[in-house]
Amino acid sequence: MNRPLSPAAEANRYRTCLQVVIASLPQGIGIFDENLQLREWNQGFGDLLHLSPENLSVGAHFTDLLRLAAGNGRLGCGRAENPEIPVQHLTDQARQFQPQWFTYVHPDGRSQHIQCEPLSVDGAAAGLIVRAAIDPHHHDECAERDHLALQGFMRTPDGLILTDDAYCIRQANPAACQITGHELPDLIGQSIFGLFSPQQPKIADDVRERLDQFGSWSGEAEILHKTGATIPVNIRLAWLDDPQANTSANHIWILTDITELRHQTEARLRHAAQHDALTDLPNRQALLLHLDQWLSNACRQQGSMAVMFIDLDRFKIINETLGHPVGDEVLRAVARSLSAVVRETDYVARLGGDEFAIVLRAIAMSADAAIVASKIIAALSQPIEIGEHRLHTSPSIGISIFPDDGGDSDALLRHADIAMYHAKATGRNSFQFFSTEMNRATSERLDIESKLRHAIDRGELLLHFQPQFAAGGDEPTGVEALLRWLHPSDGMIGPDRFIPIAEETGIINVIGEWVLRRACHQMADWIATGLPPLRMAVNVSARQLRRRDFSETVASALAESGLPAERLELEITESAVMDNPHHASITLQRLRRMGVTLAIDDFGTGYSSLAYLKRFPINRLKIDRSFVTDIEHDLNDRAIALGTIALAHSLGLKVIAEGVETSEQHDLLCGNDCDEVQGYLFSKPLDSAAAFAFLHARCPAR
Repeated sequence: MNRPLSPAAEANRYRTCLQVVIASLPQGIGIFDENLQLREWNQGFGDLLHLSPENLSVGAHFTDLLRLAAGNGRLGCGRAENPEIPVQHLTDQARQFQPQWFTYVHPDGRSQHIQCEPLSVDGAAAGLIVRAAIDPHHHDECAERDHLALQGFMRTPDGLILTDDAYCIRQANPAACQITGHELPDLIGQSIFGLFSPQQPKIADDVRERLDQFGSWSGEAEILHKTGATIPVNIRLAWLDDPQANTSANHIWILTDITELRHQTEARLRHAAQHDALTDLPNRQALLLHLDQWLSNACRQQGSMAVMFIDLDRFKIINETLGHPVGDEVLRAVARSLSAVVRETDYVARLGGDEFAIVLRAIAMSADAAIVASKIIAALSQPIEIGEHRLHTSPSIGISIFPDDGGDSDALLRHADIAMYHAKATGRNSFQFFSTEMNRATSERLDIESKLRHAIDRGELLLHFQPQFAAGGDEPTGVEALLRWLHPSDGMIGPDRFIPIAEETGIINVIGEWVLRRACHQMADWIATGLPPLRMAVNVSARQLRRRDFSETVASALAESGLPAERLELEITESAVMDNPHHASITLQRLRRMGVTLAIDDFGTGYSSLAYLKRFPINRLKIDRSFVTDIEHDLNDRAIALGTIALAHSLGLKVIAEGVETSEQHDLLCGNDCDEVQGYLFSKPLDSAAAFAFLHARCPAR
């Protein structure tokens, strides 16, 4: 039989039971006596208020504990958006032993209810019980945020991988498993660097170095898929801080599969490589690639194709006069017109500059290509309106036919190009089919061009000189320098064969300057050796006259040779001065001020305007030989020749007639006051030595 406990023992027993009960409660519990001093508490009470065991001792005062709690967090009424309530106010409320509650917000954002309820014995206040519990609303919010975070981790389309400080995989989402081809259990625990392609052996060192230095890393890499395929990915890597442990031992890897992006980029690059940036038409490279394929098909099927080479007439003038932006718009408009004319199965390409090509992939006969060419000419004859400009251009079109004109893309394009040049030469705004004769002429032209480029360096060019005389007398007034080309294997090549090629290719600028300097030196040498001062006439091409530095070139030739400027006469064709009258007038005025005399060569064969002619500082008109040849028999030629003499004299100009070969021609010209004559009647063109002897014999001694 148990003996009854003493009152002290019984009280101690009840206190022990109370402590056990309090300790087992999920809430934080603190019991204060009537003096608001702490008597009993459980661990949850201190944890929820962030109070250390040293602060929770028997006798700790309610006010002191509130101050400690307020230093760790925030006290307030209600659950949110309430101002802080002074600790003293809460203490005053507790001393009244009335039920009250307030909130305590932790530094990490968690909030909890603090509820104060009075304890009474026999109706008298005996103390205060304080309960602290996490705010259920906040708990729900945290749970919802955790749920959303988990859903985001699991459902994001980017691969997410968590690794520890040894770069071993701790977690991965489904997208990461899909990118790598591995199931999650297979990934956990392995090094993330084992996922990379063996072709990237240095990536681990690079990642470690940059992560240690900058705290993050990003770049592109290739992941080795479980199947052995490589998957291109964009990677962003950073430290993943652990606030609980206050360490940065983990990393998060964000992997974005860029396979499709890379395919799109490669497609854009292929498109850019094979298309013209201005018009978006296929370029030359794409044309050659497709043309070879189509030719193979046409050969197997014994079909016919046509290749058209198109060059725009006068485009250079538009481009230089109105500027490149306007020129670009013209090219875009032409590209649209060409694409609209042909069938969907045909192919339009821009080769560069103002050159286009069209492939008619299936034709029954050559006439089909002619029909398309006619449609192109009609389409491009329409004015092109760009801003305030209403512009006109026209095409020159060359056509080659497969298989008649070539069996490969190179031959067909080359022959279409040849035919285009013939179309341009026959008046432009037209088309020409390729022919064998064209090829022969073009081959000869290319051969001459190639040899001509080396003619000066090899000393193959030379000057002959044809004397000029005062009409009715036998005293020389000057000579005209005439260019000759003596090729070591081809012999003497006539000017009519190589001068047009030199003009077209621009070689005439180099040749023309050589002629000018050589002629000036020659006349200076003759004068120095005793020949009376005569006039040296030198022909100037349209290309030379268009050069902005032409007058400086003439001044340099005179200075180098020592020839007085008045002894140099430049012969310029009508077409040269009328090509750009304003520029020509400026250049001629400069030359005239230098003292150089100027003559219009081949007068009557071009399209000069008398209104412009009288504005040019011309000294002499030269009647073309074509009017002199039949002056005895052709009344029209006679009228032109004699009319030119009268016109020139009325303008205060001298006249020289070239190509005089008979005494009858000479007599007619002299009888009508022609000033000077030149031709085989007096002398053929002579080389330097023969010309000096001829002139020295006919000029009076000094």
